[in-house]
Amino acid sequence: MTDGSDRQRPLCATGAAPCGHCTRTAAAGPDRVARATLVVSPLASRIRDPRVRAQLIVDARAAIARRGIADTEVVESGDPSTIGAAAAAAVERGDALVVLAGGDGTVRDGATALVSSGVEVGILPCGTGNLYAAAAGVPRAVGPAIEALASGVAKPVDHAAVRFLSPAGEERAAGLPTSPISFGVACGTGFDAKLIAATDRDQKRRYGIAAYFLAAGRLLPGLTAHPTAIVVDGERTELESVVVLVANCGDAIPGTLRPRLPISARDGVLHVFVLPRGGIVGGVRGMLELMVAETHGVSPSGHSARLVGRDVRVEMSPAGPTQVDGDPFPPAWLNARVAPGALRVIG
Repeated sequence: MTDGSDRQRPLCATGAAPCGHCTRTAAAGPDRVARATLVVSPLASRIRDPRVRAQLIVDARAAIARRGIADTEVVESGDPSTIGAAAAAAVERGDALVVLAGGDGTVRDGATALVSSGVEVGILPCGTGNLYAAAAGVPRAVGPAIEALASGVAKPVDHAAVRFLSPAGEERAAGLPTSPISFGVACGTGFDAKLIAATDRDQKRRYGIAAYFLAAGRLLPGLTAHPTAIVVDGERTELESVVVLVANCGDAIPGTLRPRLPISARDGVLHVFVLPRGGIVGGVRGMLELMVAETHGVSPSGHSARLVGRDVRVEMSPAGPTQVDGDPFPPAWLNARVAPGALRVIG
């Protein structure tokens, strides 16, 4: 974990202090030309049908043209490295706009190159949850989102990055990324990561958000709390937990269910949600307390805790499975940092 010496400076997409790439790309903003890149994920649930996806591309290009950009390159891919490379190439070329058509994972995959770049970002919400798009002010329906793409204003929105850490003396889990991963919505360890892994893509496509609740019903009875240390901006809290969620933004159910203490994509901090106790009764009570809490800290009953800060480190023992924006990763400790106002999102 880093010390506090660089916490007030802008952060790179990697969660580190500003690097040469960020300095170059941010400075290049005013010289960007009327050119755009449209990245479309065929894995996104709303556009899996090739005919629907083809029409989306036609409509999106028309909206981009109405924005005054006639030259648009289209990249169709659900591969994270390809999405990231397309965004990086757009930044390097000096494109004025990058549009990401997909879910939260697609936005995450393109964001690393776009953070602090000066490039305007359009989001077409074509996935299951689309939590980051909603938090950034993008219309939830694809049609209105395309209209917003034509005439909306780009505003700064927070983004974040997480580094996976291995517990002291343990070998790094196979398949665990060595570089930091950007995230727009949340990362976490414990129950929520198990929940993500237990919810298959077909269920999400068929049932949407309800698919996660179906999976939760199967997992709640077997939850076991583990010793956990959480360090937020240098302040350490030790407790037992079944889940730790580090959120940049998002509602439990977009537009319907949100915590009483809001989570804003423009507040410059991360929100840490902790469920210290397992089982159906403990899990449900803790979740309800998190939704209605009016202050930060550990709840009076001890069934939940909520913390807030810019730099968050999570050490669960033993290390639990992890997730980033809904995608599962192997067991690890987490170190997440927020980059305030790092993306300029059209809404």
